[in-house]
Amino acid sequence: MTPHLIRSRALIRKAGVLAASGALAAASLAVTTAPAHAATGDLTCMTAAVLSFSPALTPGGSATMSANALARNCKSLNDRFPKLNNAVITASGKATAQKPGVDQCPVLLTSTGTGTFKWNTGATSTFSFTINTNPDKTITISAKVTSGPLNGDTVNADPATATVNTDCATNGLKTLTTDVQLVFG
Repeated sequence: MTPHLIRSRALIRKAGVLAASGALAAASLAVTTAPAHAATGDLTCMTAAVLSFSPALTPGGSATMSANALARNCKSLNDRFPKLNNAVITASGKATAQKPGVDQCPVLLTSTGTGTFKWNTGATSTFSFTINTNPDKTITISAKVTSGPLNGDTVNADPATATVNTDCATNGLKTLTTDVQLVFG
């Protein structure tokens, strides 16, 4: 092999190594500058809620529902609402229970109505909601913010375990308590 050929091969190897290094650097730059897709919601809040029914809700019946809750440890996943840290939530509506089944308490119910979030900033958001209890004794919540901060956002909570008043089986559903994570987006 001639010295010229040896130098040419060495230059080609160096060029290949440099090209590969450059491609790796560009790829890692592309990965680190790409937008994050995991945090898509405007806000998440841990929420402790108490729902009250009057009169006590029994299978096949209906009742007025009122709810009081505290949203806490709120985090703005996309940094659009970093000042919303907690809220007092009040809501009211109508609840309707399904006809008797195998397990009558908690009854399977759907409740709809309206409410407010009173945020730590002094602002107020209004919302409409639907709450359902499920055969596995969990509760699901969905809502739509209709005014104020987060206007237009949907609000959802994954199914969470609910606790009912201890005399529910004999006297009907009077109270239902749950801790859920609300996700605004």
